[in-house]
Amino acid sequence: MVLFYTLPPRRVPWSRVLINANRPERGFAYLYTHHRHVDSVVIDSGVEVFRDENVKEYGGGADAAVRRQVMLYERLRRLLRGADIMVTCPDYPDDYHPRALWLSEDMTNIERTLLNVLKCVDWYPDIPWLIPVQGWWRRPESLLISLEYYEQLGILKRWRRLAVANLCVEVRGTVITRGVKYVHHWLVRHGYRDVWLHVFGLKVAALDRLRGILTSFDSVAWTRPLTARLYRRGNWSAKSEAERELFFCVYIDRLRRKGVEVPGEALRWCGENTDYEVYT
Repeated sequence: MVLFYTLPPRRVPWSRVLINANRPERGFAYLYTHHRHVDSVVIDSGVEVFRDENVKEYGGGADAAVRRQVMLYERLRRLLRGADIMVTCPDYPDDYHPRALWLSEDMTNIERTLLNVLKCVDWYPDIPWLIPVQGWWRRPESLLISLEYYEQLGILKRWRRLAVANLCVEVRGTVITRGVKYVHHWLVRHGYRDVWLHVFGLKVAALDRLRGILTSFDSVAWTRPLTARLYRRGNWSAKSEAERELFFCVYIDRLRRKGVEVPGEALRWCGENTDYEVYT
């Protein structure tokens, strides 16, 4: 089954948590309360800083961004002993503002991400890195450039967890599915069938078309109404903690229906504390 990572409402028990590198204390506040339920964590790289077109680099520079990821990992390791932790190497997206993070035609967001990955795996080889596969905006075939680099440098032989990283704000379903399928088929053709394949910010609508390909994905988009019944209740982002809980419960129920693994304790909590079934 496909695994789903997110940062849920603070009262809802969830076993696979997403930590934002820019706002880690929100994630840690959740973990301090629910650490007994948590068995796996993804630390993302905080690429949303690049939503501002004027921002061209992580705060303090790329080296500092790598070190921050390592420090977050060490904090998590002490709190969640025995948990499976994946640490995203800082990458450079092209989907917020196409070409805005390119330094030249030869140093695009792909090559900049590659340089960070080399720092991650060479400087800190014992960290469980999640390797971002970056590409160019609405050019799903460009993801293969990243894979070619990684194979040539031996990274795919050492690091078996990859994340398709260029689709967080993409709305075109064909672009999303083609990109993920290109990566999957390339990995299979080149003998990497056992790779853990994660997708950042995957849209729920794409799940059916990617069945049997993904290992996991993450999203925090559950704060908006997902079903028609919930949409009729109010087409807005959740405004209160009660709405956050309701919207989340409807969201994970939809994931469950699409074959995503949903912890039983989360569904039980939803049934006892919300009327989510009215809106599914």
